[in-house]
Amino acid sequence: MNLILLESVETHQTFSAGTPQAMHLREVLKCVPGSTFWCGAANGRRGIATVGRIDDSGAIAFSVAWETTPVPALPPVRLLVGLSRPQTMKKVFAFASEIGCECIHVFITKLGDPAYAQSKLWRDGDSELHAILKKSAEQTCTTCLPEIHFSTDLEKALSRECVGEKIALDVYAKESLPQTLRKKVPAALTLAIGPERGWEDCEREILRGNGFVFSHLGARVLRVETATSVALAVALAQLDCWSPHRAPEI
Repeated sequence: MNLILLESVETHQTFSAGTPQAMHLREVLKCVPGSTFWCGAANGRRGIATVGRIDDSGAIAFSVAWETTPVPALPPVRLLVGLSRPQTMKKVFAFASEIGCECIHVFITKLGDPAYAQSKLWRDGDSELHAILKKSAEQTCTTCLPEIHFSTDLEKALSRECVGEKIALDVYAKESLPQTLRKKVPAALTLAIGPERGWEDCEREILRGNGFVFSHLGARVLRVETATSVALAVALAQLDCWSPHRAPEI
């Protein structure tokens, strides 16, 4: 955990005894009064927190100096990902949010198992999905979490805005993703990634009809989470989204 996400941008705050944040500060970071750590408000500013008091109970009081610069935007990449088994989707969310994208839109595909949609991962009010995104943000020392959407089929997923260039990954495509991106470096990008069993022919036609071109990631048949990670890394490099890490500017 390289940054702790907070619920608000108040200057003076307290972590109650026994909370994961208080335990991390005491047991992992070995904080004492005067110690500092990075924090941030979800989808808001980052800052440097200074520990003011640690109670005998384990509660930690701290104050935050918030950064004055604008919150860095998420990379201009949107993902369309075919629904796969819950454990796979958890990895997709973790890897994609760590590498960076602004939106992940999951949809049920023709060849995928519709039973996966019954997972508690998709239930209203379930906190597991948010916990995955929050953990990734804290690991990568950022505050911005990607949006998550769910659709019952590809057509409904495509009814949402698909920004910039549109590329669908397919192991049978003739051209690689780097080749496609080098032809015209886009300002924004929508990447479509099929489920574990790949695309159905009718889905390929739907994608083509919506302006998508097809590219591959090499001869190997990759897992969904691996394809997501590789495609995002290639796309962000081509879009020149790699930038050096910087400390909060207070």
